[in-house]
Amino acid sequence: MRHVLCSGLAVAALAVAPFADVWDVQTANDNSNATENELVHGSDQLHDLAALPGPVADQDWYRVGQDPFSSYEVTIDGVSGDVGPIAGLLQRVDSLGAPLQSSVDVTTGLGNAQALRFINNTAGFVTDQFVRVANAACGTVCGADDAYRIRMRETTIRVARFNNSGTQVTVLLIQNATDQPIEVRAHFWTAAGGQVATFSLPKPGAPLAPRALHVLNTSTLAAGVAGHITIVHDGPHGAINVKSVALEPATGFSFDTPGVYRP
Repeated sequence: MRHVLCSGLAVAALAVAPFADVWDVQTANDNSNATENELVHGSDQLHDLAALPGPVADQDWYRVGQDPFSSYEVTIDGVSGDVGPIAGLLQRVDSLGAPLQSSVDVTTGLGNAQALRFINNTAGFVTDQFVRVANAACGTVCGADDAYRIRMRETTIRVARFNNSGTQVTVLLIQNATDQPIEVRAHFWTAAGGQVATFSLPKPGAPLAPRALHVLNTSTLAAGVAGHITIVHDGPHGAINVKSVALEPATGFSFDTPGVYRP
């Protein structure tokens, strides 16, 4: 009896649709900006680019909300061979599908995995942008085996404490642990959440060089203030290492606070 039920379920599953990608067969599907599939920190999904009836080349759209003063990374990997070449497969687009950003190689020179890394440096929530996976080489002959994995992570770094009040001074250490230049911006906040200052490292308009370490005396930006720091960047998740060191000259004591990523 158990065998009969399993066989029946298998037949029913095959009869639903020829696509492995469940987002393609919904009434509210992911084939346009009407998608209800939203990527958030920790999202990890498997999709395919099997051609739709017509045949029409498949494209997968994802909503990507962005918090104020935050940074993000979207990656695709596990891409099957018929989908390539990978260049142009992953893009960030506006609500009309116009490209805002194209992906880069996760591993420089290989291109088998791609990443989008972007920053919202504004005080507003961004809700009108999408990530789109499209333009597969197999086009209208793609099958359900032409698949990929997509993931999203927030890359914002949070430093819980800096203190430039009284006799203390805080030094911020920012290390680029990669072999690529990375745009880095630090935002300083009071303990109550008011923004005090913002600063691009190592200087406005210049990225932090590969394997570089920048040391910033935060009292030059937030004198007499104690609070916390958030740091955004356009590098890979984990690429920037951060630590604040509050120094007490009178006693020689120091207080280290590491920067942390969302788990």
